Amino acid sequence: MSTQMRITATEHGVVRLFAIETAQAFDHDALCAALGVETLDPKQVDMITLKDLDELGLEGYLALGMGIEPSEIEAMRPQIKALKGDVVLIRSAAFGGQAVTLNPKAPLRWIATFGEVPLDTTSTPMKTASAQGTVSGVTPSDGPSNTKVLFWILAAFALIVAITISMFIRITP
Repeated sequence: MSTQMRITATEHGVVRLFAIETAQAFDHDALCAALGVETLDPKQVDMITLKDLDELGLEGYLALGMGIEPSEIEAMRPQIKALKGDVVLIRSAAFGGQAVTLNPKAPLRWIATFGEVPLDTTSTPMKTASAQGTVSGVTPSDGPSNTKVLFWILAAFALIVAITISMFIRITP
């Protein structure tokens, strides 16, 4: 494959789908070599044998597991349905915030690039009285000091030492 893919250092929220077209074992090092990169964060790469997805299927995995918009999956449905064997999904974060150029070659075949749905992190302001300014009231007093507890622990320790010494003196002739 002669397709070059430029990944910017600021890219995020993008997932690339590749088919792995080999009957031989394909591991993380082989993936790096096939993409033409030195390293990839293995936590951001999913190598999947499609038959292992059972009823969920690749479409379900993309939607539920990767957060891909269903309309993007629908647009690629024929290509996704035609896939057999193994695939690899690579998130933007796999490149560690570095700008890289991918040069995918056999046994990889690029299928699609998807955008992850960003999480909705907006919230409505709280309108309770406690959220407005500071809460006033009686501050709790300091608890009792631990000096009494420390005294009793030291007294018990001293008593144990005294008993041990007296027993040792009685045992020795």
